[in-house]
Amino acid sequence: MSRIHVFYSAMPEMYSGFRPVEAADGYDVEQVVQREFPGAVTATLSERLTDKEQIRQLFADWLDRIFRN
Repeated sequence: MSRIHVFYSAMPEMYSGFRPVEAADGYDVEQVVQREFPGAVTATLSERLTDKEQIRQLFADWLDRIFRN
């Protein structure tokens, strides 16, 4: 098991965020989020990415791309 960060955005409720999830791989991480927020758009980060500021910046950039489309 690894600690993997995942971004999620569930519309129309507008639940968005990121969090670490303990899972075997990226697929399992996204399944955890989908159970909590069915239909959410998700993105899984590399388990090697641990810098909190970099994760926050990537999250902001990711949300910006979602809302532009």
